[in-house]
Parts: sequence; structure tokens; C-alpha cells
Amino acid sequence: HFDADDSLAQLIFHELCHALVAGPRGVKRADWGMENVDARDLLQEHACHRLQAALSDRYGLRGLFAVTTDHRSYWDTLGIDPLGPGEDEAIPVARDAFERATVGPWAATLRRALERTQALAASMRELELPADSLWRRTRPLHASGFPVGDHGQCGECAWKHGTRCRQARKGRIADDMRACVRFEPALACEPCGACCREAFDRVEIGKRERVQPVLKALVVVDGFGPHLPRPQGRCVALEPHANRCTIYEDRPRSCADFAVGGDACLTARRRVGLSA
Repeated sequence: HFDADDSLAQLIFHELCHALVAGPRGVKRADWGMENVDARDLLQEHACHRLQAALSDRYGLRGLFAVTTDHRSYWDTLGIDPLGPGEDEAIPVARDAFERATVGPWAATLRRALERTQALAASMRELELPADSLWRRTRPLHASGFPVGDHGQCGECAWKHGTRCRQARKGRIADDMRACVRFEPALACEPCGACCREAFDRVEIGKRERVQPVLKALVVVDGFGPHLPRPQGRCVALEPHANRCTIYEDRPRSCADFAVGGDACLTARRRVGLSA
């Protein structure tokens, strides 16, 4: 009944992640207190997948430890950051489990096991492996700490800033380095609209700012001063069914001074799910 990409290591790691999701009380119960004959504990199962992906990704092992059987479809939808912002109710459960995994009583043992598997994977990648070898699904780590990706070089990435990466804030990055899995090509501001959506609350208009007529028609003044309102999180200047600004050439100074690829830009893109 095993899938072709299953392994004993994955089965054991998966059960450890189940136990971490269950927490101190659940770990004392049979099957960690989780039922697998129906969907009553599906949220915990999904949290287990997110935890498994987040832990293994730190060592370039996500492909090796991919879950199998009927749950593979959910696993394959996980983004680059399985613990990142999102509406999935499994995310906060997985975050709690991740803290138990990294600072709890199992942390040192898990770390050693993953480090040794990572070292073994590095040795195996030096060999001529069969096409179906699971070791082919492992990845070396980039200087940023993320797994190496399949596209681009760091010099072409939107998040490279000098010799640093704004995504990671660690490690020195060179232009000719193969990019990590979080690679994004140079950004274009106008069609993005991340900062114009749910990422931030309002766009302030300076009291001495010269306001063009097309902009003035949208401005609202309240006790905090003039601003562009954001009903349901979207700036009134955005196109109704797109993220393109209708007043881009006449946008407020606070928008014009917003640095593309800067820290605030990255924060906005993360909040709306465009960046990991």
C-alpha cells in the first residue's frame, strides 16, 4: 500500500509531526488522539503537513519528506512559506507545533536527526543516482538559508540589496549565485498594488501637498486629516477588478516615495501573499 515516493524516514517524521501538533496532552493518547477514518481531525492533519514542510525545508529536505496517499493533494498546494500568513485555520496550529519542535524537549534530537539526513543527502547528490531516487528531491541550501531554487541568479532577484537578501536578512549574496526558492524577478510597481490593498490601512495626504483634481475627488477628510479611504481594504484609486492604480501619475507623495523592493514593499507583498 506504499506510494512510490514513500519511505520509512518520512513515515517516522510524519508521526513525530503528528505528536508535535497534538501537544503534551495528545501525545499520551493512542494515535496522538487523532482519528483517520473520517475528517474530524483533518485540520490537525493539515497542520502536521505544514509543520513537516516547514521543518524539512530548513535542511533542503521537503521533497524527500513529502507526504503521500490521499493527503498529497493538500501538501502540493503548500506555498514557499507553509507557516506564512493565510486564511487556512491549520496555520496557527502548525505555528504552535513549530515552536514546540524548535524550543521544546524534542528540539535538539530533531535538529540532529535532520542535520544528519541533510549531510547524507549532500553525499548522495554527488553520486549518479537513479532517476526515481528520492535523494534527487533534496536541495542544497543557499547562503540565505533557504533551499536553492530552479530559476534565476541572485543578481536578477528583486530582493537582493547590495550583498544582502531582504527576504532572509542573513548571509552575503553575490550576483552570480544561483537563486533560492524565493527568487522573484525585478518588480514592477504599477500592476502589483500590494501596498494599495489589505497590507496597509490608509494613504495620508500631506497638508501642504499639491493635490491634482483627479486625486482631490477621492480624498476624504476626518479627524486625522486628509486621506484616501480603503473600503474592504482596497484603496479607492484601484481599478474595481484589478490591482492597477487609476491615478498612478498623480498619486500622493506618500505613494510616490514608497520604495519598490524596499522593506515596506516586501512587508506589503507578504501581507497579501505575493511574497513568502
